[in-house]
Amino acid sequence: MFYEFAVTVPANTPASSPLRQTVTLVPGTLVGVSLQFPPGCVGLVHAQIWEANHQRWPSNPGGSISADGVVVAWQEDYPLVTEPYQFILLVWNQDDTFAHTVTFRLNLIEQRRLEERTGPLGLLRRMAEVLGVRS
Repeated sequence: MFYEFAVTVPANTPASSPLRQTVTLVPGTLVGVSLQFPPGCVGLVHAQIWEANHQRWPSNPGGSISADGVVVAWQEDYPLVTEPYQFILLVWNQDDTFAHTVTFRLNLIEQRRLEERTGPLGLLRRMAEVLGVRS
């Protein structure tokens, strides 16, 4: 499943009071994360992704992701198996004039799909494909 969340953060939104958006996913494994920063924000917009009360990305506590006109992306192998299957997107903006929109994208393989692939039937199907057996 592919999720996309655009968060527009007003000018002068301080790090001490960031804009918060809670996003709910489904159980599974997160395999990719990206944040798109628009041109013109010149590193003044900062973002973090939290899970409950723990900063998840970037991994260093207190760190933030900022950029200008680029997509910051990375692969993950992060199981999301504990309810409520939520992340908190935190964004602040040191620009004193303009609002900016950061687009968060999350790519997740659903738990049921993982089970289909790794369960007994899924393994038999994959073996049959490798051997060229048609059902």
